[in-house]
Amino acid sequence: MMKNIRYVIAWALALCVMAACDTELIEEIGNSEFYVDVPPTAPETAFPNKQINFPIEVYANAGLEKVELKTDFQTITGSEVTSFENPKSFQYQFSYTPTNAELGSTLEFSVVAHDKRGFTYNAIYSVEIVLEPVNMEFVLPEVLPDTLEVGDTLDFEVQIASEDELDKIETLLYDSPIEGLTVTSFENPFSYTYHFEYVLVSEDGGKDVTFSFKATDDELKSDAVDYTLYVIGERVPLPIDTHVDVVMGMQSNSDVGPFIDLSENIVYSVPDAKANSAYVDMGTFRSGSSGINIFAPIYSNAAQFIYNTTNWGDDWLGSWTVRNNTEIRRVAAEFMTADDFYAIEDDKLILEAFEASEPSAENITKTEEGEIIAIKTVNEEYALILVKTIVASSSGSITFDYKVQQ
Repeated sequence: MMKNIRYVIAWALALCVMAACDTELIEEIGNSEFYVDVPPTAPETAFPNKQINFPIEVYANAGLEKVELKTDFQTITGSEVTSFENPKSFQYQFSYTPTNAELGSTLEFSVVAHDKRGFTYNAIYSVEIVLEPVNMEFVLPEVLPDTLEVGDTLDFEVQIASEDELDKIETLLYDSPIEGLTVTSFENPFSYTYHFEYVLVSEDGGKDVTFSFKATDDELKSDAVDYTLYVIGERVPLPIDTHVDVVMGMQSNSDVGPFIDLSENIVYSVPDAKANSAYVDMGTFRSGSSGINIFAPIYSNAAQFIYNTTNWGDDWLGSWTVRNNTEIRRVAAEFMTADDFYAIEDDKLILEAFEASEPSAENITKTEEGEIIAIKTVNEEYALILVKTIVASSSGSITFDYKVQQ
């Protein structure tokens, strides 16, 4: 009897040891009866319009009923698989193409397996959608001229290689493609010798000219390389616009705003100026000590003492998204008179007046009637302002005519 008892105890202990070993093994590998295994090599980042594609191991000892892919708790159309050659083991092919709208987001997917018992196993896979890097290489000739004259010809080749197929190569001048130099057909879409030829014209004279060689691939990713040279020759004057009787208010004027977009001749109130801050070229205010001020939005004293939070709350100047650094110069009376101003028909004298009136300032004070002010905006547009009348109070105004490059 004792022998039988010892035998039973020994057998029970052996079973416990075996069970302990099996439990440890299962804990090491997870649920060996039912699992979805996303490989560690699955990409952590992906690009818009580029398919994510990799296999996922699925196992169900009870037999698979269905495998599907979900995002935001919704099944992705076409992702379901319900037929299995081996009902226990299946290699599910994860496939998804991110869109441009998903750029910058992190997508979370659920790979869901259903077995024949009615149980489910859910594996999460996350991927960040980022902008695909552009992989292009431009090789210009080692030696290119720094200076040429109007009438000279530029003629050289640019070697362009791209990881993705080239769709278009063009040369931009003054932000526009040069007609006749755009290429859209390639014998080898990954490597191309681009022939550039251009005759320098009078419009290029007297300034630095930059050519941008721009390549775009079949996924609309683009890159460019610039080449700049100085063109000797007489600069062709540009046309101008003339605006008369423009009125800007001082800081307490409730009828007319104190800020202006000189390119479009739009006067803004303080709230509208903040909303359109990228376009505001200058402002005005009146001070008891410094009189009528004309200032660039970047001018710190205007933000600190005039257009501040005390006076303007959330619309104060310091809160603007963009504060343009307009250059302002007083033109000497001996350089230009009112008659000279009204005789201007192109931008030649406007530029000469600006260059002759150094230095630039963010603010000029004690502006008087009859003065001429030269302006250069951050977009390198030049203007001349002729002050006509001033109402010298904080609720007053300034009236002027001005000429600005088109």
